[in-house]
Amino acid sequence: MGSDVARNDGPTTSGVFADREGKMSDEDLRNQPLVYTFQGNSPADELLEIARMHHQEARHLLDHAHDAEAEDRTSEARLLSDLAIARMERAEEFERAARGETGDPIVAEILDVQQELSQNYSPQYTPLFLSKEDPFRMELPKHMQPLPPGRFARAVAWISRWLQ
Repeated sequence: MGSDVARNDGPTTSGVFADREGKMSDEDLRNQPLVYTFQGNSPADELLEIARMHHQEARHLLDHAHDAEAEDRTSEARLLSDLAIARMERAEEFERAARGETGDPIVAEILDVQQELSQNYSPQYTPLFLSKEDPFRMELPKHMQPLPPGRFARAVAWISRWLQ
């Protein structure tokens, strides 16, 4: 009985697809509607997914904050609570962006940081530019300079000079 089920007299499905693929041109493939849909392919869905992850992380942080408070670790509990509140606020930003009320929060944050950096820029490192005429000075930091010879090394050098 099992052998009847396993036996297939018709063409295999891979053979059917191979026959169709061989007969179709590239234009036919381009003009067909998409067969597969992917979850989260729209920007709003992606933002909602990120908001969901932030909410989940905030819940975990709050749970750990309650555990820390129960074990009398108040500073850790306060820190975890503050982090959870920040995650919830961030999740709300992503939800507003998904509804179209605001722009993408990640892009807004990057632009804010760039603007802040351009306004508050102060060069801390000023490289030394050398021209071909300037002599090259090799100066090592003090902790990398070799130690001066000790008394024993100076005595050996004096004796070796005296013997020569």
